[in-house]
Amino acid sequence: SSLVLLMTDPNSAVDVVVQRSRARALLVGSPRGQFGNTKLEYLQRKFDVQSGDVVVTSGFDGVYPPGLPVGKVVKVESSDSDVFHETEVSPFVRFESLQEVTILSVSVADQGIAHD
Repeated sequence: SSLVLLMTDPNSAVDVVVQRSRARALLVGSPRGQFGNTKLEYLQRKFDVQSGDVVVTSGFDGVYPPGLPVGKVVKVESSDSDVFHETEVSPFVRFESLQEVTILSVSVADQGIAHD
């Protein structure tokens, strides 16, 4: 059996980098729906991030290998008073029509996940 958590789930958090600027952030699911966009959290405003930028896994979380493409930036907002950009990312995968997956073996004990 497997425990599956889609990256669009609000409980999901993946350490990522914006490929062009190498800005690091967390890609988290959006509560707007099961197949909605994701967002970048803790993306510092000092980094140049633009619509169309590709987001890839960083490898720093120890779960995903570095360089896996996960999505494209579709919206960036910030103000002078904000520390972080508000950034929306559209996943490359259409989860509603997904037919094949790659299994990454991760030890549940290593991730601190409760299990029976």
